[in-house]
Amino acid sequence: MGLLQAPVPLGYGPASKEAHSVAAPLLVGAALALAGVVAGANERIFRWPGISLLLLVATSMALIASIQLHYFARQYLYSRQDIHDWYGSDNEAQLKRLYAWQGDDYGVWARHQSLAVHCFSMGTVLLGLGVAAALVPPDGGQQASWRWAAGGLVLLCTAVEAVWTIAIYRKNVHLGVSRGFALSAIAKPRENA
Repeated sequence: MGLLQAPVPLGYGPASKEAHSVAAPLLVGAALALAGVVAGANERIFRWPGISLLLLVATSMALIASIQLHYFARQYLYSRQDIHDWYGSDNEAQLKRLYAWQGDDYGVWARHQSLAVHCFSMGTVLLGLGVAAALVPPDGGQQASWRWAAGGLVLLCTAVEAVWTIAIYRKNVHLGVSRGFALSAIAKPRENA
């Protein structure tokens, strides 16, 4: 029988679905709404409307790319149970071929999903930078100290997000290496599945 592939950790697929199918579209909407406000403004309201607009539009494009890549990748993630539900388990030669295809398809999913994650992560960092740029007060603006404080807070949180993203990426790479081979070895289909 062929070797099946599974995500590490096993909950990665559903977690990714939440980020790319729920969070990313909401963040795109927020970035575009703020971009619309900034686009209609001038230097009396925003110190750097052009830079803010560029960062917010780049945010939207990165997050939309993550949605599209995730959608494409998700077509290639399925389990042994999916194979059995659709094709049964009577023909051993057919199952061997389907399991091999699942392993190949998993590779397609993993590559495109990785790109989707990178686009999502880049989008969240760009969003933080865009919001921070929009918060920088114009010269002579009222309540400038509050806007500087809010912008600084956003930058701090964006830096934490970037560090967190890198740490999670490294942890998942380590998990993939340390657990991946062991999990793949036990993921072989049972003869009577």
